[in-house]
Amino acid sequence: MAKIIAITVFFLLSAVAFSSIRADTPLELSMKRMGKAYKQLSLDLKQPSDASKADYVALATTLKTEAQTSRGLVPKKAAALPPDQQATMVAAYQKSMDELSASIDTLTQALQNSQWDVANKQLATIKEQMFAGHKEFRSKDTKAPMATTPTPVPAATPSAQ
Repeated sequence: MAKIIAITVFFLLSAVAFSSIRADTPLELSMKRMGKAYKQLSLDLKQPSDASKADYVALATTLKTEAQTSRGLVPKKAAALPPDQQATMVAAYQKSMDELSASIDTLTQALQNSQWDVANKQLATIKEQMFAGHKEFRSKDTKAPMATTPTPVPAATPSAQ
């Protein structure tokens, strides 16, 4: 019985330790919301319908809101650069986010006008912009949580009864 309790405690402590390894920054959270909206819109536009136009526009609005929010934040990668390069990197990031916002505006207009082919082409452009932005501005360590070795919990010794 004590062994089962020790094993259970070990797994619970491991789960807590791994869940708190890497907390998301506000920028990462905003980007995740943008990614979720992008994925849903991309799926929805495979078979678009006028009846769902409001839903598509709402997703595009989420993209725009998160792009604007993200523009005001600074990527973690900037902190790793020498001070003389940080301002240049942040300016380039903001320009990239402005271009993304303009693409989202074009997407929204196409959605409002039920121009599904234009909207799908614009989604492909947005995808390319997102990949290029991640390649240029995303830190290598933000792709996956850091791997650590959990500290083992000592096994309980059986009590003499």
